[in-house]
Amino acid sequence: MDATVAPGDIMRAMIRTMVGGAETEMAAVADAGTKGRKNPEERIRARNEAKILKAAVELFSRKGFDGTRIAEIAEASELPKANVYYYFSTKEEIYTRLIESVLEGWDKALEHIRSDSEPREALTAYVTAKLDYSRQHAAESRFFANEMMRGGTFLTRKQKQHMQEITRDRAAVVEGWIRSGKMAPIDPRHFFILLWSATQFYGDFEAIAAPVLDKSRLTKADFAEAADTITRTILAGCLA
Repeated sequence: MDATVAPGDIMRAMIRTMVGGAETEMAAVADAGTKGRKNPEERIRARNEAKILKAAVELFSRKGFDGTRIAEIAEASELPKANVYYYFSTKEEIYTRLIESVLEGWDKALEHIRSDSEPREALTAYVTAKLDYSRQHAAESRFFANEMMRGGTFLTRKQKQHMQEITRDRAAVVEGWIRSGKMAPIDPRHFFILLWSATQFYGDFEAIAAPVLDKSRLTKADFAEAADTITRTILAGCLA
């Protein structure tokens, strides 16, 4: 083994092997001497957490929280059950982490709603980004929809406050457009609920949208056409 590898790194790798890690854990540590300042433990953690979260969201989106077991998540992520518990102490922790990830994705789409942008460009970009997220993260989108249908019981107070604050902030942008005569007078909050529901439907309820469009499943082109239709319909109704 490379003499430059720190003893602490070797010990951490041995511990991971004891809780079910594969020999590749040790190989990653052995490679630390050639990776400069990169922390092999952090790379291993990021990789394994991503595998666990990807497996979990697929299961949660189909079976819900109560119907999903840690053993199933471990099997789907191809990691020992002990490793899942090493990174996440409870099933609830995995679930709330996924909720946070979805909210971050939605926040990124909302960044297009800015006071220094024109309504047409901002709303077009938002609708497109929201539909893109729903298409590229279909399991996450369905997972969150299922959580809302069961009452949003796992949403923390902090997350609820964040949703209220970011909606209030973007509503202020719409109100500014209305005051400047760029948009018709509408209730911004109801407007965002309308936008949210329209952009979520295609990903969350593909089983309905696809046959309505005479498709076996929705394609990227279908989402692009949806973005164009939603945007043109909304702009025709709200731009002054």
